[in-house]
Parts: sequence; structure tokens; C-alpha cells
Amino acid sequence: MGADLGYFSILRWRHDATRDEARNVAVILVEPEGQFGALKAAPISAISPKLREQGLLDAMVNGLSLRLSGLHGQRPNLADLRQMQINSRLSLYLTEPQMVAVPDVDLAMSALYKAYVAPRSAGPSYPTKGKILDAVVERLRRSGAQVRRGEYVQDFLFDMVIGEGDSQVAEVVSFAAPNKTWANVEYQMGHFLYGIEHVGSQGVAVVQPPGENSHDSAWQSHDRVIRWCEKAKVAVLEPNAATELLMLR
Repeated sequence: MGADLGYFSILRWRHDATRDEARNVAVILVEPEGQFGALKAAPISAISPKLREQGLLDAMVNGLSLRLSGLHGQRPNLADLRQMQINSRLSLYLTEPQMVAVPDVDLAMSALYKAYVAPRSAGPSYPTKGKILDAVVERLRRSGAQVRRGEYVQDFLFDMVIGEGDSQVAEVVSFAAPNKTWANVEYQMGHFLYGIEHVGSQGVAVVQPPGENSHDSAWQSHDRVIRWCEKAKVAVLEPNAATELLMLR
């Protein structure tokens, strides 16, 4: 039996529209008549280290993923993909669709992702804030939660806004890096605790503890942050318990 025919486009992000530099964010694959559709994206934290940019990229990728899944209507076909490419913006845009043989959708997506999108480096081996945020957002969405990443509530930027409205917000911090000073992480948590006081949202802290070989200062700062959360009556969860965020609503 012959392979099906598909068309793929690469979602690219240009940080500076005045410069001809762009990074590949995701690959999109469709069948000409809309019989199948798929998207595979790079980890958002590998594209940009800036939280607000991560939020904008994540919103676009998640919206396209839902559309291609067919959960909210018919899957896009080749004509739809071409129209999306025409309508794409200068900073986040789709490349011209290209033909590809598709003997199996999953195998085709894996090959296209590896060829065009996969980051060249896996980054640090320890769990960074960005990696944890990637994983927690994915787990929550798989559990059926609505999650907005890097979004403002009033005048405060939060790592995650969970559920409809802005009743629950979350902050992710990691003490697993081989750092000796932790003022930046403490500043992040202090800003988060200050923010939830002013927006009236329920706050949850996702905290990655130090590793076995971490510097003593990591444990001191970790314990300090935990005490702050306890005094503010903010729930603290480790990353592997992230889905419990839904149970705390």
C-alpha cells in the first residue's frame, strides 16, 4: 500500500522583524483534504528565555495544535494551511507548504521535527525553570486544564494562569542549578507573592529543590522561600506533583 501525500510548513519566529534571523518553532503537517493534521513543537523554553515571549509563542503553538487535532471543528486542509501561511505575521510566520510522503503520520512528524525543529543542544542536564515550566504546562493540559503561560493579570506577569479567568496563578522556581547566589530566584518569588496579594488570585508555587550536590546556599535560599510561602498561605508543590494544582482550586 502506497504512502499518503501530505504537506508540511515550518512555524518560524523572528525576534527582530528588522533582521533576517529566525528560529524554527514547530512543524505542521496536513493532508490535502484534511484527513489528518499534526503539529510538533520545540520546547518553548528552548526558543526564548523571556517569559512574555514564551507566553506569546505558547499561545500560538497551543492554538494551532488544538486546531490541527480537530477537537474544535474540522481539521485544516492544504488550502487552509496556505491561507494561514499567507496571513501569518512578520514575527511569527509559516513557510510555504512543501509536499512530503506520509507512510505513517507519527513517523513522518518525528522525521520532520528532527530535520527542521529539534534544538541542537538539550541544554543543562539539571531541571531549569524553563524545562520545568515546559513540563508542567504540558501535564496540566493533558489533564484537561486550561493554562496560559507568561500572561499578565492586571499589572503582574505570572508564569502560569490556570483555568478560566484568573482565579489561580502559579510560579515556578528551581534551586537545582550549580549556583552560589540565589538573589534572582528570591526576587522572582517575592514578586509573585506580592502580585497575588494585589490581584486576588489563588497562588501556587512549584518549587524544584536543590540536588544532592548543591551548594549550601541553595538549601538556605530554598528554605527561606518555603517559609515565605507558608506565611503567605501559598501551597508549595514539587514539579512531579504539578497536576495537583487542579485539586487545589
